[in-house]
Amino acid sequence: MKRTLTIAVLLAGSIALPATAADYGYGGMRAAYPTNWQIGEDNPLRFEAGVRYWYSLGQQDIDVAGENFKAEDTSHVLEGHFRIDDDMTSTFLKGQGGLSMVTSGEYSTSLAPGESERFDGGQIGQVGADFGWTPFGNESFKFGALVGYQYLRESPDRARLDVAHIDGLNIHALRLGVTARAELSEFVDLDVEVAAIPYAFAQGATAEIPFAATDIAGEQVNRTSTELTGALTGASGQVMVGLHPTENLTMRFGGRAWMLTGPSSATTRFWEASNPNEYLYESELLEGLSLVRYGALAELTGRF
Repeated sequence: MKRTLTIAVLLAGSIALPATAADYGYGGMRAAYPTNWQIGEDNPLRFEAGVRYWYSLGQQDIDVAGENFKAEDTSHVLEGHFRIDDDMTSTFLKGQGGLSMVTSGEYSTSLAPGESERFDGGQIGQVGADFGWTPFGNESFKFGALVGYQYLRESPDRARLDVAHIDGLNIHALRLGVTARAELSEFVDLDVEVAAIPYAFAQGATAEIPFAATDIAGEQVNRTSTELTGALTGASGQVMVGLHPTENLTMRFGGRAWMLTGPSSATTRFWEASNPNEYLYESELLEGLSLVRYGALAELTGRF
């Protein structure tokens, strides 16, 4: 009986082993699992990344105490950008960041009418990201809404201490808008976005500025600095036309513009250099503050 059971087990094993080996690719049969993998054409995620050039024209305009201070610049900005589209949920995430390579411009003030000062240098830059949802349309045309954050650095010729002696502005802006993208043909696409900026916090400050000793409120002071703060609102827009010379390469051309304005105030500190921990303060509301930037765009983007 034991011998019969042993023979039966051996026979069962000799039948099962070849079948198992076939599953694992022995004997010239197929493997149970693929040896490599790749993203299929039905993958819902699409990616873009590239570089962009912005020929940017900017203007800062401040009115305070009946006087006007204005700076106008031309800046050549180099940007990097990316975009991820999820076709399954009709959502996308995009981001960009850039900084001016060359900046030059002109500064003028009503304190010296008819005169202007040329300058070179400074920092014009921005970093931001948007999340969008485009549930409307079809495969060739989609539109919807976006929400995003953008940081703007507006400091033309920071060595000159900028408009009204403000060493540039740092702006944190909320964006709410609409967006649309259309595939006009196999080789051409159109991308449009318009956004409101319901709130933007702006802040800028000068470096320490020395001057001849002066009596203010009975105190001798010879140093000063000024800080500007504001709660701004505005709008922005961008239009790009894309050309696809190959399946994975896109060249886009278009334009971008944004503007901000709103109530702001300037606080000036005065102190004596030998006693830097005691300050005198003067604050005043600005009668007007506006920031405008616009210009042409050109980009080279890889799609995969």
